[in-house]
Amino acid sequence: MQATTSAATKPAPPKSYNFSLENMKNTKIFNNQPASPLYSVVTDAKSDKRTDIYDARGNHLLARIDRRDILPDTITFPNRNGGSSINLSKWLQKSKLENGHHIHSIETAHGTYVWKSDADYRLALYRKDDMSNPIAHLQQGTRTQNFAVIMQGEAELIRDDVIISFLILEQRLRISEKNIIVGGGKFEQNRTVLGYHVNTP
Repeated sequence: MQATTSAATKPAPPKSYNFSLENMKNTKIFNNQPASPLYSVVTDAKSDKRTDIYDARGNHLLARIDRRDILPDTITFPNRNGGSSINLSKWLQKSKLENGHHIHSIETAHGTYVWKSDADYRLALYRKDDMSNPIAHLQQGTRTQNFAVIMQGEAELIRDDVIISFLILEQRLRISEKNIIVGGGKFEQNRTVLGYHVNTP
């Protein structure tokens, strides 16, 4: 009888979703071909309050974020909730871990996923039931690599949600950092800002 063997299936390598500009309000996001972006992010220049995120391949709207001064920010998905807007905090839900770190969770068709920031990652996404192995994380831009979101295979299943939620959280983090710098305050390495750990020189 002839023995049969089967090679272990290797997981697909992570994919890099690169930003044409390090601007969470106006940018294009592509995989390998800058000339063929997958996402387009556009913010109304006059008000600076409305950001539209498009599937650049078909030029159709995926999500619209409205930032409001007094009332809660809202998000609108044309293909969800009957196209009606909902409070952003209802979709991207903030909570706190036992160690005091804030997280933001999103409910998807594939389960609940959580964005977290710590000393290892500025922003990383985890399965709610596995907070030790990120399925997506931010790659900071340098002279040799693009600013990008790196996704494992599981994150590909919810790619639109990953991109949209990342844009929101990274923009919030930048605003928090800017407010501290403008205010003349200094913060220690790894100090938390609005629930995030921020590494500084």
